[in-house]
Amino acid sequence: MMRLILLILFVAAVLTFFTAAITTMQAVVSVTRQATKEDTMQATFKRVAYVLLVVLLIGIATGWLGSA
Repeated sequence: MMRLILLILFVAAVLTFFTAAITTMQAVVSVTRQATKEDTMQATFKRVAYVLLVVLLIGIATGWLGSA
């Protein structure tokens, strides 16, 4: 009985993943079709976001951030 429940949970998780992936791909395609300008973000905001992303990446990779 437990195997059946685990199988159902696994199938539900896989279906949820594929649904989320397809929805994300459709959203990206619709946004790229609608965007006529090159970019709407300011250069300063993009630079700050990129730096914070790199800091987060390094922090997680080294163990400074997270549950470790």
